[in-house]
Amino acid sequence: MSTIDRTQQGTLDFFNQRIAAWTTNAEALTLSVADLATLNNLLADAEVKFDEAKEAWNEYRAKVDAQDEALGALYDFGSLLVQQIRVAAKKDGTNDLYQLALIDPPRPATPRSEAAVPTELRTGSTTSGEVVLRFKGSKAGGVVFIVERQIKAVGQEAGDCQYLDTIAEKICSNATVPSGLERVSYRVRTKLTNGVLSEWSYPVPFLFGNGSGEGTIGGAQAATDGIHGPGIGEPLTIGDAQALKDAQTAAGSAKAG
Repeated sequence: MSTIDRTQQGTLDFFNQRIAAWTTNAEALTLSVADLATLNNLLADAEVKFDEAKEAWNEYRAKVDAQDEALGALYDFGSLLVQQIRVAAKKDGTNDLYQLALIDPPRPATPRSEAAVPTELRTGSTTSGEVVLRFKGSKAGGVVFIVERQIKAVGQEAGDCQYLDTIAEKICSNATVPSGLERVSYRVRTKLTNGVLSEWSYPVPFLFGNGSGEGTIGGAQAATDGIHGPGIGEPLTIGDAQALKDAQTAAGSAKAG
């Protein structure tokens, strides 16, 4: 175990709490005046850089929140317009209005030929550091959900979406999150028992704070049964926590069997 806390805030706190005592007892501790002067300068510089990075991160996170809000507003209002066009096209009885609007006409529905896209994705984190994804979707008929994630390390471009898991519940725990990330995003699709796949959901991100590992969207946090609130500011309920435990138990039983 390291004597010095390796987190960013922990490192600053360690030396801030000891530098006065080290200076007072320099001779007994075999520390030279030059050593203590260097330590003071390094500590002062680290504190300035830490504050600057924290301010920049908060500004970046605010811009990401604003971006997500703008995209969500565009999607919601645009969906209403698309629905309005579809209603008019249905009354018209032809595909002419679909062609004018550059929108694909609906495909003839057949039993179990279309899978519903999961909606209302939310992310949060547990006290043990796992990222938790929850969403809404139909489990009727034994469907499963395929989860992919995309990671973005600090200062790097985001990678491709990679397969994470196939689950039967509408809640997923991601315990294998690499360190040094700026964010990790998740998307989900439904798979029917006959192999039909839905479109991918709109991805939802989980942001990591400035060295703290406590990322949120919207800056709000809550805690229920050891689980911190999701990115959009709603708490994961005790029922969600139990659902996560049940899902993990079921997954473990399936592997054991």
